[in-house]
Amino acid sequence: MVALRGLVLAGGRASRLGGRHKPGIPIDGEPIVARAVAALRAAGAEALVVGEPAGVPSGVPVVREDPPFAGPLAGVAAGVAALEPRAGGVVLLVGGDMPFVAAGSLRALADAAADGVALAVDDAGRAQPLCAAWDEHVLRNRLAAIGDPANLPMRLLVDGMDPTLVPLPARELMDVDTPHDLRVAQNPGR
Repeated sequence: MVALRGLVLAGGRASRLGGRHKPGIPIDGEPIVARAVAALRAAGAEALVVGEPAGVPSGVPVVREDPPFAGPLAGVAAGVAALEPRAGGVVLLVGGDMPFVAAGSLRALADAAADGVALAVDDAGRAQPLCAAWDEHVLRNRLAAIGDPANLPMRLLVDGMDPTLVPLPARELMDVDTPHDLRVAQNPGR
């Protein structure tokens, strides 16, 4: 069985949401970050949160990128550095502002990541690097090649790679970035 671990990236500034800590916002009574952790666990992954501890379920380890707010690539690097290396492992990446990502989709990403990377794609065909699965060895090598990840774009992680693209439902890839997004997430029927 493949060692499956997941990183929930929850360290952003949330500037488009007035600085409110997005991962700690409840959707249907449960913080977004806790929903992401639950999806990872249901997919069979150990979870680690990178960012703020607000809303993180008890017993889930939390680490912080250095410096804080240095971007998602720095968050990935901090999370991977906190993981004990495992040969043949897969690391799932999930945005801490994605309230509806599902265990089955995470499992499909993990299955598609053999020897490389699998990225979720939305209905418009856009790859989502914050909903992805990586062969752990490949991910560690990519991060080492980048060096200091602070304030560098996330796309550097996948530049030059040929990822497997896994189409996922738009609802699962929804992220809460703006007050409008939050209203939609909290009131899906309206």
